[in-house]
Amino acid sequence: MKSIYAFAFFVSIVGMGVFPVSTYGQDNIDFSIGKTPYRISLAADAGVLLGQAEEIVYSTTYFGSNTDTKLSQLLWDLKPMVYLGSALSLSRADPLAGLGATAELSVKFGLPIKSGTMEDRDWQNKDDPDMLTDFSSHDAYIQGGEQAALLVDFSGGITIPIKSTVALKALLSFSYMHFSWSGQDGNGEYMQRDDWYNPTEFYPAEEWRRETFQGTVITYDQMWVIISPGLGIFWPVHHVLDLDFRFFISPLIFVNDVDTHPNERFYDTMKWGLYLEPALDISFTPTRYFSLVLHSSWRYTTGTRGDTATTTPQSNIIIKKIFNGAGVGYNAFDVGLSLKFALPLGLLSKKN
Repeated sequence: MKSIYAFAFFVSIVGMGVFPVSTYGQDNIDFSIGKTPYRISLAADAGVLLGQAEEIVYSTTYFGSNTDTKLSQLLWDLKPMVYLGSALSLSRADPLAGLGATAELSVKFGLPIKSGTMEDRDWQNKDDPDMLTDFSSHDAYIQGGEQAALLVDFSGGITIPIKSTVALKALLSFSYMHFSWSGQDGNGEYMQRDDWYNPTEFYPAEEWRRETFQGTVITYDQMWVIISPGLGIFWPVHHVLDLDFRFFISPLIFVNDVDTHPNERFYDTMKWGLYLEPALDISFTPTRYFSLVLHSSWRYTTGTRGDTATTTPQSNIIIKKIFNGAGVGYNAFDVGLSLKFALPLGLLSKKN
């Protein structure tokens, strides 16, 4: 249902952008804060995420205390995740004319379609932690309804013109990401052993137990909050062509996730790590009130760790808690196209 709302919002933004321009014309788009002219724009976005999210279980007391040895790794594809969205931005009408403020808020909704594959790997050999002992592969689907994928990004700061050709940006960003997948159907291969946690004998690959799955096997939700400072460069290379480059880096990562199996549910609470994101927007602006923007960025996180609480799917009573055994990662490109329209807020300034 949320994807329908997202599409309606997408269409309404386009209509809101076109209607004021056709009604008021391009001479009414700038308004003043003090004596400085500013511009507010609305954008309708469509694009794809291309990458993966990672869910990790690290060894703790099983192979020793708080090591980096992986017991389990689940890779959830975003190949691709298709999204629709919108954005609201504020900027000085001419960023090269002097010191100014800049801000942007964007909202993106992922469509509930197949996003690739989920692969689940386990390393359960106590004597050889590098030996792969279990593997399964399932179709990964972005869920819809109340679990629809949602990305909210806000950045704000100041622009500082350098000579008359380039403006620097000092920025602070806030990002929220929510993904929800279901792993369906698929196949698994499991190494036979005498005892699951203290094996005395592993059998050759041809004697592995093989299993075929039907229906929903697993669901997984990730919720991210990332706060980051950043720097940017705005460069109008032509009177109709602008380049806007930004780079963010931060350890301020906070993640909750929920991994639901048929008989167990795992709640992970994690924080810190390393976040990197370079981004480049190329804007074609044939008129003052309309832009076509090609957006590209790469978002990467690593090193985020935390604790796990285990319950049953039917209850929130904690059965077991493991400290520092949970990990999470994210690695995806974002490529999108935006139609950006300036709002006729200059009429307000004229009335005042």
